[in-house]
Amino acid sequence: MAGDAMIEISINGRAVDVEEGATILAAAVGHDVYVPALCHHPDLPPFRDLPLAERVCRGDVCHENEPVSEDTRRDLEGCGLCVVEVDGQTAPVRACCTPVAAGMSITTDSDAVKEERRVRLMKIMNRHPHACLTCAQREGCSLEDCSSNVPKDERCCNQFHDCELRRVAEYVGVKQETQRYRPAGLAVLTDEPLFSRDFNLCIDCSRCVRACNQVRGVEALGIVHRDGGLVVGSVAPTLIESQCKFCGACVEVCPTGCLTDNVSHTGDREKWLVPCVGTCPADVDVPGYIRRIASGDLRGAAALVWEKLPLANVLGHICFHDCERECRRGEVDEPIAICALKRFAMENGDGELLSASATFAENGRKVAVVGAGPAGLSAAYFLRFKGYGVTVFEAAAAPGGMPAQSIPAYRLPQSVLDKDVAVIRKLGVEITTGCEADVGEMTTRLRGDGFDAVLVAVGLPESKKIPVSGSDLGGVFWGLDFLSRAKAGESFDLGKRIVVVGGGNVAMDVAMTALRLASRAGGGRPAVSMFCLESREEMPAHAQEIEKAEVEGIEVNPGWGPAEIVGDAGNATGVVFRRCVSVFDEQRRFAPAFDDGDRTTAQADTVILAIGQAAPEGVPAEEESVFQAGDISRMVGGGSAVGAVASGRAAAERIDRYLGGDGDLSIELGDYAPPDAYIGREDGFAPRDRVPFPCAAPEDRCADFRLIDETYARDSAAAEARRCLQCDLRLLISRVELPPEKWLAFDSDNVESAPAVEGVFILADADKKPVAIKGAEDIRAGLLEKLASPGDARFFQWEEDRMYTKRESELIQQHLTQYGEMPGGGDDELDDLF
Repeated sequence: MAGDAMIEISINGRAVDVEEGATILAAAVGHDVYVPALCHHPDLPPFRDLPLAERVCRGDVCHENEPVSEDTRRDLEGCGLCVVEVDGQTAPVRACCTPVAAGMSITTDSDAVKEERRVRLMKIMNRHPHACLTCAQREGCSLEDCSSNVPKDERCCNQFHDCELRRVAEYVGVKQETQRYRPAGLAVLTDEPLFSRDFNLCIDCSRCVRACNQVRGVEALGIVHRDGGLVVGSVAPTLIESQCKFCGACVEVCPTGCLTDNVSHTGDREKWLVPCVGTCPADVDVPGYIRRIASGDLRGAAALVWEKLPLANVLGHICFHDCERECRRGEVDEPIAICALKRFAMENGDGELLSASATFAENGRKVAVVGAGPAGLSAAYFLRFKGYGVTVFEAAAAPGGMPAQSIPAYRLPQSVLDKDVAVIRKLGVEITTGCEADVGEMTTRLRGDGFDAVLVAVGLPESKKIPVSGSDLGGVFWGLDFLSRAKAGESFDLGKRIVVVGGGNVAMDVAMTALRLASRAGGGRPAVSMFCLESREEMPAHAQEIEKAEVEGIEVNPGWGPAEIVGDAGNATGVVFRRCVSVFDEQRRFAPAFDDGDRTTAQADTVILAIGQAAPEGVPAEEESVFQAGDISRMVGGGSAVGAVASGRAAAERIDRYLGGDGDLSIELGDYAPPDAYIGREDGFAPRDRVPFPCAAPEDRCADFRLIDETYARDSAAAEARRCLQCDLRLLISRVELPPEKWLAFDSDNVESAPAVEGVFILADADKKPVAIKGAEDIRAGLLEKLASPGDARFFQWEEDRMYTKRESELIQQHLTQYGEMPGGGDDELDDLF
């Protein structure tokens, strides 16, 4: 645009002020006048600014560019659907590339303009599947079984129910003279990472090319003039050969099903587009801190982590990083080392950042937290930022919960935990240790001591015990008790044959700890064997923990359950196991079944039972002013430290709302500019191996508790961070302007205007996402009934249909296809629907 000077023009007879130099299309959109366009996108430069490539490829078929005159190219560029009439012009002009001028009078909806758009759309549809667009049964159609017997390659694609081209075509109108689509047999590429390309669906709008070349700067795509038309493709036969960076911008701007994600998703776009964040219970901005590491802004990286993770240093060591399993880079080669990079950021960022940035006003309210584990400390941290006076009461001699008492030093050095606890104390949180008392009695006492709310976050500090014959023999230990005593420095005579029963992460720590203690005693290498009920695939321990144990020589035996512990002279000498044929029943409930005829005996000097954890007795339920968090509650993250941190934050939100706050615990420790959309071309970006981080050799580490995983060096961390696909940039791409919808505000005036006839109405929330789809004998009466208790409904639309139950089912099917859930998010009506 030329500047901020405003001029007056007329659009459809209405005088409006617009910026001088704006295009007609931008002016119209700015004043809520819809003009259809398929080649235009608000974030992309004009089609005319795109240079032609020398060659493009559609799979193994490559197309060389043919010289073309400027006039011919101008005629070929763009969809032409944005034509409008301008007084004084003899022919319609394209709104996307025609600048406004003072006094200009524009008409966007004359009959002549509408007909010109239909003619231009027909040229697009002649070479694009369109049978479904004119089918009377299109709503809710599965696109699989066609009642009209249209050949599959002539039907619309799986994007049909959420397709920009379809919506524009329905708005413009498909002319009856449109030719039947004849399949061209163009390349369909489905064997590349992340994205599929079906060139039969390409309309050569060049959006993908402009996004890749002019916005992202990657230049993996191109467009050429060939055989009297324009052809879009990659600059080499494959995306990897084209140096694609798999950012997804091309897929995001494609108006058809030509470019799609390999896996179709429904539900929360942000969660599946940025799965590292979507998988993280604490909702940490993973791409944000990785991007800052890549650019050298380690202080900014640490700040982003602190905003969501009170125990940031601890979690840099012990988080099981499920986010890495979901990382989209893993579909290209190997996932990003997310946890190792977080650890690097915390060790190399500004250690005083949090204390220096913490500013909050005291609000005069007091909260007691019972339990100084990850959940309790997390809640204390976030409540303190809201100005609450917080006191944490801990039964043990030191704060930290499981990380302090049971997690071995080879995973978490005490100094790392101390660093995070010191930060929380600096914020003004009081931590009182050695408070051994009945949890219920303590909660009652604290409520009477002037605390406005009490949070119980005592975790699962006790070993879960099962009745096993022989468990009272000498040399038999329970998992958590053993870990706690070992971490406290107690000496053990474990012998050289150690059997661990259990397949979870605690069992892995038990086995590796026992190996170290027995190795340190000398007398040859001990033999440590693990047995668990689950199959290898069902084992609850994380894969990387199992791998570490096996690398150290620990034997893992899945599919066995203890029948009895045998002994001699009061001491254990072995364990008899029986084959476990299944762990869960058909409803996935824990119900192990055994084959008693298949047994084995493991000789043992020591037996350690690590089959779960239990809460202390007397934990009070949530009630007025009493809340729960962590493992004793139903938390997201399933027994992990990061899950406990997230649970603590969620509890703090509930407490804040209970005490009159807004529940918003957002913390901003930095002033962050939006990320740069330009990521640049980088030869060899993929495939590129994950940068290994230093790790203690198995043969060296088994006899002591040295840290296994060390921290990246600065250059290595930056190199690994630069492998990130930056999937979150895709979320910053603007949504295109779609044809106007029929939504009306859900109020009495609009409802009274609805007809009292048979049909279907749809209610939608403030974001215009449907929350109810209902067929009714009387549309108006049905709407009035809903208006009495509107819930989240803010908008509605309706359509007449005498077969309203059938139409209701069609619309619900369409909603399920688009959102993956029933309107309103429930599934209670699925049985009725089917």
